[in-house]
Amino acid sequence: MKNRSARTLSRTQLVWVAFFVFIPSALFILTLTNPQNSNGKVINALVAIGERPTEDPVFSQVESLHDWTTIVIQHLGQPSGVVSRIERDHKMKGLNGIGYHFVIGNGNGLGDGLIHVGYRWIDQLPAARPTQSSMWDASTISICLVGNGDRRPFTDTQMRHLTRLVQRLQQELSIPSQSVLLASDISNSSVSPGQYFAEAQFRGQLLDIPRNK
Repeated sequence: MKNRSARTLSRTQLVWVAFFVFIPSALFILTLTNPQNSNGKVINALVAIGERPTEDPVFSQVESLHDWTTIVIQHLGQPSGVVSRIERDHKMKGLNGIGYHFVIGNGNGLGDGLIHVGYRWIDQLPAARPTQSSMWDASTISICLVGNGDRRPFTDTQMRHLTRLVQRLQQELSIPSQSVLLASDISNSSVSPGQYFAEAQFRGQLLDIPRNK
């Protein structure tokens, strides 16, 4: 009888130990994988520019727009990317958070086509400057595609939402297509966003905004 009671007590203790170990561990894993834990927000999808809703998610949390003149597109250089990990890596480099204004996922970490809107865009702060090129300044909008375009193409959904995001920025900020650049356009040492970036297709969908005189 005593042995049975001891076994029952031991089994009960194991259940409670497992509960207190598993639950915090699960919460820790969810914290690492949930992109909304970072300072910013996530846009699940963008409709085509002709179907813009009354409240545009790209601009809804921005109180006063900075004078943006240029858009630069680059890749993460890694096949996958979780926002919390990107933020941690950037903080290790001395930044206050993610250096990009926008990060677009490929389904490996951040969902395919999901757009993480960083605190730098919400607060209208300059992006982290990856190069000393004169073509990159405080008026440059930085968009990062998760993946490595020098190894494989970006997903169709990723490219579709990149195009829609850039079109919105062009229209709202009067940015001509000539001012939508790739990182490789402004730095001889960069191949970003890579040889597999569908540049011709992408540029063919940019808005024809007149250049400011």
